[in-house]
Amino acid sequence: MEKTRKKFIIKLFLITFLILLYLEMVFKLSIIGFERSNSVSKVFAFTLAYSMIIFNFLRLLPRKAFKGISLFLVIFSTFFYFAQDMYYRILSGFFSFSIAGDAHTGVAFLGRVMRNITWIHALYLLPIILALLLFFKFRKVYIPKKYLFFNSNYDFFNSIVIAILLFSTVVHTIPKSTDIFINSPYIYSDFDFYKEIPSAYQTIDKFGMLTYFQRDISKMFKESPDEDSLYEEINEYLEMKTEHVPNSFSNYFEGKNFIMIMAESFDTYAIDPSLTPNLYHMQEKSWNFDNYYSPLYFRNTADTEFMSQTGFYTNRNTVLTMSTYRNNLFPDTLPKLFSREGYGTYAFHNYTDYFYPRSDFLPTTIGYGEYYGAERLGMLEYREGVITNHEWQSDLVLMEKAMDILVEKDEPFFTYMLTVSGHLPYSHRHPIAEKNIDLIRDIFIEEGREMPSEDILYYHAANYELDLAIGYLMNRLKEEKMAEDTVIMIYGDHYAYGLDQSDIADYDETKDIESPLGFQRVPMMIYHPGVYGYDLSHVFASIDIMPTVANLFGLNLNYKPIFGKDIFGDQRRSVFFSNGSILTDTFFYDLENETYTFYDEDMTEEEALIFVNEYIYRQYINQAILEIDYFRVKERLGE
Repeated sequence: MEKTRKKFIIKLFLITFLILLYLEMVFKLSIIGFERSNSVSKVFAFTLAYSMIIFNFLRLLPRKAFKGISLFLVIFSTFFYFAQDMYYRILSGFFSFSIAGDAHTGVAFLGRVMRNITWIHALYLLPIILALLLFFKFRKVYIPKKYLFFNSNYDFFNSIVIAILLFSTVVHTIPKSTDIFINSPYIYSDFDFYKEIPSAYQTIDKFGMLTYFQRDISKMFKESPDEDSLYEEINEYLEMKTEHVPNSFSNYFEGKNFIMIMAESFDTYAIDPSLTPNLYHMQEKSWNFDNYYSPLYFRNTADTEFMSQTGFYTNRNTVLTMSTYRNNLFPDTLPKLFSREGYGTYAFHNYTDYFYPRSDFLPTTIGYGEYYGAERLGMLEYREGVITNHEWQSDLVLMEKAMDILVEKDEPFFTYMLTVSGHLPYSHRHPIAEKNIDLIRDIFIEEGREMPSEDILYYHAANYELDLAIGYLMNRLKEEKMAEDTVIMIYGDHYAYGLDQSDIADYDETKDIESPLGFQRVPMMIYHPGVYGYDLSHVFASIDIMPTVANLFGLNLNYKPIFGKDIFGDQRRSVFFSNGSILTDTFFYDLENETYTFYDEDMTEEEALIFVNEYIYRQYINQAILEIDYFRVKERLGE
């Protein structure tokens, strides 16, 4: 009997361990690869420890619940690995469990999941198939109590001690120092990557997805940060930052009206002389930033919006940064900076608060004098519950209504417009795209152009509405004799991830399927009748918009506490991607392959490594500023 019992327990442990190890290896094969063979041993060791913990948990279950809960755990684990796989393929990052409560907004991405399915994903089904076979085979088989459960307090205590010792040993063997000898405070050890997850990709690569899950859950329940020590640490870092130095672009547009348009899914190939002539001609006469990126972080449009308005990065450990920190004090946001110069500040958007609470965030947190959403503009009523058939509204109608309001204002104005016509899905289910699709098809036929895929046609049809809006804006400004006094900025909130990347690469020769981060390069242009159109190759990211605008308009900004940079300044320009890769003017660090590509022959790998690690530390300080409400603490202390 005892021999049979031991065999049963060993088999149960082995099944638990092999299923988890199998899922880790499939995920590694799909997303990370096996090039870093030294990381496999740590993944193996951690998986062994987690298996022991789960195994002990299973032995505590009532016999009637054992089989059902075991099956559930296999299905849940498999779904978790698969979901992280898909999330990375679509958004180039890994989600935190803190956003699980906001899962209903993910309905919009279901189509993208199907497009990203590969043969590898069939491998995820094997554990579920195995678990189902075992479940039905042994569903009615009676398991003696002594086979499964601990048969004494000593047995229980011994198993728990072994599990704890195994896990503790694995953790304590993680190196707490690095063999890289560089005179910099920004070098991270493996233990730092385990404890703090400064880069989710590196944490998963080094220790596995289950460890990322464990650390993610742990951070959700961590104690509130020590405000005093964090405040001092923030101050120490900010003091080391260099001061902003005025440059040849400072005050360039001082006193002008400013219209800033963040266009939904506005991508490089949306600009076409025949399909979007107004946008094309504007780009030809604008400062065109052909190295501008709107990196995908964790909540896409909302994250780009937060960064471009505040100059701070978003926090991946929250459901939604603009909601979590809506009561924070941000003394220097774009509308607040303009308001201090006597400007009226207005925000317009042609959709409701279904996805994001803009009617509260934009006027209350960010400081816009007035916010006009789709409801206030009379375009759409708010709908409760989960929505699968969004009624995307016309950018042209938004522009007409916005300009009717703006022309009545006496003071100079700063206006932020967030468009929505370019939103996915790119099919007949998109009302604006369906309205324009025949016209787009006719242009392709009349010009004898090769017909692209159906979804790209619908993408053009959706963005045709944005082009109509820009045409109307330009004409209206001329009619009202406001053109000479108004500067226009247009940029994409993110690339068109509603389209398959392979389709994009086939259609747009500037995009390469082998360089997925390159897809996050989107249009950015600044137009004014008094400027000459030319291309600028400055590396430019969405977080840099606020300080760059402040410099151009001569706004009184304290540049030190923010993390965006004036791209006309003398600091190294850079883009920080969600997976931890970094692009600068002088080098590109590809985190996935751990390689450096240099654009300046004087740049060394040591200098690049210091810069990369400082950027990781910057993320930590940025998050600390948000978490302790740094500026309110500073105000309370009278500093």
